[in-house]
Amino acid sequence: MKKVKKKKIALGTLLFLFLSFSTLTIMAFQKDSVLMVNTAVGSYTQKGVFHHEGIFSNNSLYKTPQSMEYYPRDITKNISGVYRYSFSPRENVNGNYTLEIITIYYVSKGNEKIVLWDESILKKEGILKNGTASEAVFFNLQVINARSAEIKQTLKIPRLSREVRLVFHTKPSGIIANENILEDFTQSIGLVEDTATGLIYFTNEEKVTRKNIIESKEQQNFLTFLGRSVEVRTGKILFSVLMLFTGIPLFGMVYTAKGKAPKDELKDLRQYIIEGIPNRVDKKIALATKDDLRKAFELLDKPIMHYETGSSEVYTIVDEGVSYEYKELKKDN
Repeated sequence: MKKVKKKKIALGTLLFLFLSFSTLTIMAFQKDSVLMVNTAVGSYTQKGVFHHEGIFSNNSLYKTPQSMEYYPRDITKNISGVYRYSFSPRENVNGNYTLEIITIYYVSKGNEKIVLWDESILKKEGILKNGTASEAVFFNLQVINARSAEIKQTLKIPRLSREVRLVFHTKPSGIIANENILEDFTQSIGLVEDTATGLIYFTNEEKVTRKNIIESKEQQNFLTFLGRSVEVRTGKILFSVLMLFTGIPLFGMVYTAKGKAPKDELKDLRQYIIEGIPNRVDKKIALATKDDLRKAFELLDKPIMHYETGSSEVYTIVDEGVSYEYKELKKDN
């Protein structure tokens, strides 16, 4: 009995260790051995702003020039301004830039814009100085309106629309936080003449872009084992080996125990065996072997009752007051 108990304890211990190391192995293989850690090591900003003011005619209300968000269309002769671009931080930033005023003539077909003519009425080029640029801009509305009438007359399209845009473009480059930077910045500012309200105004007068410089580094990933941190890479090997070391003897013991287990000679009859003691028996006939019990079952076609008495297990078939019994000693568990 002590030997059997020791075997059960050993089997239980191996089973616990095998399941524990199996779980740790699965956890280790579900994690990446190396993590990519991203850190912001720097940042930079690009900004473009257009400041403008109008020059008025036949006006006693506004001083001239004057900066406004909306200009009265019929009294505004010209609009002048300054476009400024800056890159921050400015040190070691270089690049060329272009600034252009473009007039686009088009007609609308549903949601589609069909461009019939476009031309540049101003173009400036330059080099960034410490990451900055500044250019004066002048919109001569009288000249623009006269040119529009000429284009409309030439194309013979009375519903011809016009769009005036101030476009700034640059590709700054430099070194920031030990990283080579090459950017592409474009700002398109629209001059809108609203015939319904009689106002002139600008769109997209200011544009700001910000970007972070990210440094990626590899970092070992860890998991916890017995209160200590273990590298996932090491854990995958260690826990797999320990799982094998505990699994091999465990399955060996199970296989050996299964091989030593006595054959169940009543296996084919188990589904017909019920637990219970016969109520009324007039006569008992002893059966010598399990085969005798099987033959009695086949002949009588009655359920087999099973109960224990003393040190014996009893299998009996009762038919018309006669009990056909087969006894065997209890098996040690």
